Amino acid sequence: MFKQQLLSILTIFILLSSCSSDDDPRDNYPQTRDITMSVSSSDNERMSDITFSIDGTGIEVSDFSSSDSHLPLSKDYLNKTIPYFTVLNITYRDNSGGAVGVPFEPYNITLTIRVDSEIKAEKEITITESGTVDYIEFIFE
Repeated sequence: MFKQQLLSILTIFILLSSCSSDDDPRDNYPQTRDITMSVSSSDNERMSDITFSIDGTGIEVSDFSSSDSHLPLSKDYLNKTIPYFTVLNITYRDNSGGAVGVPFEPYNITLTIRVDSEIKAEKEITITESGTVDYIEFIFE
């Protein structure tokens, strides 16, 4: 009986110790990356707020722009040290309220996140009313 228990414990120990930590994605971090975040629009004269952010352990970067003449807008973050589970985010808010009684003219925006020139996330949105908020994100994992 004792021999069987010892053999079982030894087998479990061997199985657990043979599991490699190579499968853990955190082993590949931190990474140094070039990041580009951009917003383009079918109507470049719309009042809007745009926030670009990078948020992770030890890194917190945020840029904000509010204007009726900043589109298209792009921001490069070069040689950034990126830890595991860092979140890249673009948030777009339309502020182009028109005159009372004038119908809102819909327009399109495209939010794009590139890492080392490769598109990692992209979203096209039709803005159909003033005050619309939308976002896109990419997570390093």
